Amino acid sequence: LIVVSVILSCIKVVKQNQVIVIERFGKYQKTLRAGLNIITPVMDRPRAMMWRHKQTDISGIEYVLTVPQTTIDLREQVFDFAKQNVITADNVTIEIDAMLYFQIMDEKAAMYEIANLPDAIEKLCKTSLRNVAGNMTLDQCLTSRDKINSELLTIMDEATDKWGVKVNRVELKDITPPHDIQQAMEKQMRAERERRAIILTSEGEKQSAILEAEGVR
Repeated sequence: LIVVSVILSCIKVVKQNQVIVIERFGKYQKTLRAGLNIITPVMDRPRAMMWRHKQTDISGIEYVLTVPQTTIDLREQVFDFAKQNVITADNVTIEIDAMLYFQIMDEKAAMYEIANLPDAIEKLCKTSLRNVAGNMTLDQCLTSRDKINSELLTIMDEATDKWGVKVNRVELKDITPPHDIQQAMEKQMRAERERRAIILTSEGEKQSAILEAEGVR
């Protein structure tokens, strides 16, 4: 039984698009790729990485759980962050819901260059979002989502390059102004539509009067 257990501990099967970082006495030894791999028992051990997992409880409420795992997924990942408050340049507090798509390109850097990769990516995305949206007014934030996405993508890609991570896309799911601001915007939009209707009606009556006068003449 001891011999069989030792033999089984030497064998590591890694799935496609996944890797395992192996350490020997606490020092990086090698990276196990997809397929059948052989390691030295006792001396070689897999290094765990902190990772985010979204779970749903009995009541149907989703929550994020960060747990250590030995396998590193090289496929494109998506982090859906909770809404956060951002103060715009005209001192309006809005809620922004963002999503981040990224992929681990260098598993060794992702393991050793940052202590907690998911937490670091989340904190960096939130602070960068506050900086970008804080330089814009409310109207600019509502009408310039592509600009915010591109600026965030540039900042995140440059900052995470040291961690062996490639940020592919940053998307803003929703921008929610305060309730009183929404009511004011609706009143403004309604007033603008009424003004346009009055102008069109006046222009129509004016044109009708001109044509009628020309006909009488």
